Amino acid sequence: MDNQFNIKDIKVYRTTEGTLFEIAFAIVAIIVWGIVAWMLYRAPSIVATHFDASGHPNAYGSPLPPVLLAGIITTVVGIAMMVTAYYPRWINMPVEITNIRQVKLLVRFVRVVGITTLIIPLIITYMMLVHQSPLPVFLFIAVLFAEIIVFCILIHKAR
Repeated sequence: MDNQFNIKDIKVYRTTEGTLFEIAFAIVAIIVWGIVAWMLYRAPSIVATHFDASGHPNAYGSPLPPVLLAGIITTVVGIAMMVTAYYPRWINMPVEITNIRQVKLLVRFVRVVGITTLIIPLIITYMMLVHQSPLPVFLFIAVLFAEIIVFCILIHKAR
């Protein structure tokens, strides 16, 4: 009798937690897109659209194309992550997944990062229209890395 754990055999079904994550995702998406739309409505027609390594603007244009492009891409990526949570065998981690507790944490991790991804268009809009500094990007990257590190540690300890 073979009792080996195989992540390919795992099926993730709808749960209350998953539904709450999906509702949170939708709420965050609506709030972020609402704030971005409001900021774009109030924006001048020409703004800094690109910044050099020191944070100084080096290109100008309409704020709409970069914000829409980033917004659409990150929303699609976020949706893909929420869907991927139902297929843990598709998720590549630096930690070997050997039990169901690790799978639960892995699914939660993907959902949290999916929601975090939605913040990117807000950061881009804020940088272009309010505060032309790379600080928001660095803060976002720090939060994303913190999520990755914390979940990798939790998943590793759940062995």
